[in-house]
Formats: sequence, C-alpha cells, structure tokens
Amino acid sequence: MFSLEQLSSEVAEQLARRGLLGASPDARVSAAPDARTVRYYSTLGLLDRPLIENRQARYGQRHVWQLLAIKALQSLDLPLAQIQQTLYARSDAELEQLIDTLPRPEKTAPPLPALMLREIVLEPGLRLVAEEGFQPRDEAALEERIRAAVRALKNGGRK
Repeated sequence: MFSLEQLSSEVAEQLARRGLLGASPDARVSAAPDARTVRYYSTLGLLDRPLIENRQARYGQRHVWQLLAIKALQSLDLPLAQIQQTLYARSDAELEQLIDTLPRPEKTAPPLPALMLREIVLEPGLRLVAEEGFQPRDEAALEERIRAAVRALKNGGRK
C-alpha cells in the first residue's frame, strides 16, 4: 500500500521507465500526477477511491495501473471524458495490457523533470503549495509577503 506521496512517486518513476513522463501534447496536463491531481481524478471517478486507514488514504497497485493508463491515454491527447469511458470497469490485467499496447509518443524533446509539489493546510480553507525542496532566500521577507496575502484575503482581495 502507498501513501499519496508514495503513489505519486511510484507513478512518476514508472512513467519515466515507460517513456511517458511529460509525453502529453497539452501543456496543461501535468507530467506526473501530484496529490491534487490524484484527488481530482478520484472525484471524477477516473480513479478508485483509496482505502482509509486511521484517517489516512492508502493506495494499492490498482491505483498505479489506473494512473498509468490515464497518463498513457492523455499522451494520445484524449479528453478526460473519453479516458473515463475507455477505462470504465477494466480489470487490473486489462489496464496493464492497455498500457503496454498503446503506441508510445515520439520523442521530440527530452522529457521535463517532474514537478513535485508539497501542499500544507494552514487552516481550513487556506493551503500553501510549494515546490519540493523549496528554500526561502529571505525568511523575514517571505513571512511579510504571507502576512500581506492573508490581509488581502481578509479584505476581499484588497491590500
């Protein structure tokens, strides 16, 4: 079983091995599914809901196959509605076969490295999202910008 972060890492690794990382022709489509994308796909019904253990979402190999299939079909420029129809009620073996038999996109440029994001819930309704490995250059200035952003949120967008 995988945590959400482990699932994202595992899928990114397998996408890279299969030559599918960053293969989507649409720049709006993420190269590898991050936590937000996984939750979105679950909401749409593209991805089975996770098992909840001690209030933690746990994902299995089926989720890996589903995400690989979604990304493989996105590399063919298929819309999510069509991907959902294609994947509906497929077994794990059918998902694996689908992934293995889809044509691979031609390499025109080296794949971009996966952008890994960390999301921290500061309080209900407020989240902070940062790139993995982010290090502030000036913590005091960053803290002031965060305070200004919170003030702007309180004032309806006005600073």
